[in-house]
Amino acid sequence: MQVSKESQEFLKNLRVYLLSSGKNEQEINDIVEELEDHLYEAEKNGKDVDDIIGQSPKDYMNQLADEMPLDLTGVLKFIPIIILGGFSFILLEDAIRGNLEYALLEIIGYPSVFLINLFLIGAAFKYLASTKLSTTKQWLILSIVGMVPTALFIGIYYLDHFIETPAFQLGTFGVASAVVVSISVFIGIAVWSKSWVTIIIPLLLFLPKVLIDMTRIQGDTKLIINSILPFLLVGIYLLIVSKKEQQT
Repeated sequence: MQVSKESQEFLKNLRVYLLSSGKNEQEINDIVEELEDHLYEAEKNGKDVDDIIGQSPKDYMNQLADEMPLDLTGVLKFIPIIILGGFSFILLEDAIRGNLEYALLEIIGYPSVFLINLFLIGAAFKYLASTKLSTTKQWLILSIVGMVPTALFIGIYYLDHFIETPAFQLGTFGVASAVVVSISVFIGIAVWSKSWVTIIIPLLLFLPKVLIDMTRIQGDTKLIINSILPFLLVGIYLLIVSKKEQQT
């Protein structure tokens, strides 16, 4: 059974909208499959998406989301995973730098940033799924959402210089433990999500720095390579993944 590209795009956006609204994934799959059957039959009779839903896609998605209960259990289980994953990135990066000292403000502030980012990402995907925008505008919105956590982290960094809070420093054993814990979290999330992303992304971000530190490269050249190469590798990886998804 194959529906038109227009219907496929609508079903994909509907799935994203409902997931971003915190609805149960199994219920979403059931609804999307049922709607796909209706669209297939309608298209055989010369009808399209608008004929089936009887209103704008945005209104239909919003109405459907209002009728479905919030999957509170499903939403809450992601919060500790996101916080653990975010902290693991920070711990591993700081461990590689050899600096594991955190003020109480940072310990409280970092999880807050992760939660704010989670809310913004959900809101952004809901908006993009229900609104027709050019590719440029879509990337602009996602770029703004992506910059917010960075701005908040910078804010925490400077705020820590004005507000004195207790600091906690980890020694050699703490650094080793942080590396082990971070890697374990990445592997655990990969097993749970059945995806290699949380293993590949950290490797691309941190392994180049470790390897470069083992070379004789010094000064500005080393700084430039460490600043550009990891993100370039991640960008290439995401581009490859995106192209593979488009081919399926």
